[in-house]
Amino acid sequence: MIHMMITYVLRTLWENGLMNKKIEAYYDILSRKIKSPYETRNKSKDFSQYDIFLVKKLADRSKNLLDLGSGTGLLINSIHNCFKKIVAVEKYKEFSDFIIRKPNIDIINEDITNFKTHEKFDIITTFGVMNFFNAQEAKYVYKKVLSMMHTNGVLIIKNQFGLNDNVVIDGYSEELKSNYYSEYRYIDGEINLLQKIGFNSIEKIDIYPKEYNRWSNTHFYALVCKR
Repeated sequence: MIHMMITYVLRTLWENGLMNKKIEAYYDILSRKIKSPYETRNKSKDFSQYDIFLVKKLADRSKNLLDLGSGTGLLINSIHNCFKKIVAVEKYKEFSDFIIRKPNIDIINEDITNFKTHEKFDIITTFGVMNFFNAQEAKYVYKKVLSMMHTNGVLIIKNQFGLNDNVVIDGYSEELKSNYYSEYRYIDGEINLLQKIGFNSIEKIDIYPKEYNRWSNTHFYALVCKR
């Protein structure tokens, strides 16, 4: 009975979009005091070199890129010369101030869930982003992304995923000295969700060294998704 009640409460919070407000409060505070682009790594080592390597394999000067949740530009600052055009969507201006200014980069300060465009993209990236959305929000974002992709476009998702089940972090972090929220959804469940939305080809890529996978029940993966 208690388990059923907890499950009901969590489901209700997810459906009303309240779980995401907890991580929003954390980043509201960080945005007001950030001094270095690496502070968005949240005390973890920066391993954006592996993200850069992955995206460069698919990059081409004839292609355009939509980067959702660009943060401080740890990804796009190193790949801006690999694409014809890059659209960087980042909610916090204080974060996007670290993004390099180039003629082929458009910076849009907006929440991903509110971002709209009629433009179609060859590659869409969401790195270290989707774990901050609950399941309902993630479904909404993935559907939106699909509508923004060219027919032969690619979506690349990278974040931690649960290995055997959903792993929810919700509470005070001694490491961060702050309340923190993150939802590392079960990897097979996330793939299933993407398939139901319309991504028929999904490649799970494991390129991140062991030292970056600090917990036994979660793992960093990249998902390369196509229609």
